[in-house]
Amino acid sequence: MNYQIRPAIVSDNRFIAEMIELSSDGVASLEWQRESERQTGVTALDIGSKRYSNKEGDYSYRNCIIAETDTPVGTILSFPITRENMSTDAKPPPYQSDDVYAPYKYLEALDSWYICGVAVKSECRQKGIATHLIMRSIEQGKKRGFTNTSLVAMYEKKGLISFYESLGFKITLSAPIVEHPGIRATGEAVLMENSPK
Repeated sequence: MNYQIRPAIVSDNRFIAEMIELSSDGVASLEWQRESERQTGVTALDIGSKRYSNKEGDYSYRNCIIAETDTPVGTILSFPITRENMSTDAKPPPYQSDDVYAPYKYLEALDSWYICGVAVKSECRQKGIATHLIMRSIEQGKKRGFTNTSLVAMYEKKGLISFYESLGFKITLSAPIVEHPGIRATGEAVLMENSPK
């Protein structure tokens, strides 16, 4: 398959939101859903799209890379985890049943280049696109001075775990997923790092 890799532009915002929702198993869209319920005629995806049209912040199109043929087919969102943007209320398990974000705050790796989400359209998978996006992201992180790259994965997705391991990532920490009807995963979330300290 012929495709190119390029920096995202603002008009990619809806595609990015769709792909991040997919890669997060619904976790990302929970916050969008809450905000959309406070507005008339606005969907969760509308909120996500607006977020990724921002020029600044971690959740900006400027932190994304796009893979495309004639149209976008995949994306990756990555940014550094530093003391400035790391969660200040992260706690180890066990968690209260209503704090669905608690595991993901706990699984942040300080001073790492964080792959927040990577997704490829189903019809374009198994063609090396996700690998290309991840390697490009790791390269970006290294250029910014980060020797460690981290991501969070759902442990029940054994195929994805094996895929990340094939790229040099190792599980370094885990936390139970707080079950919620909007989250399409159960069991444990795991922190994976490709250069753990």
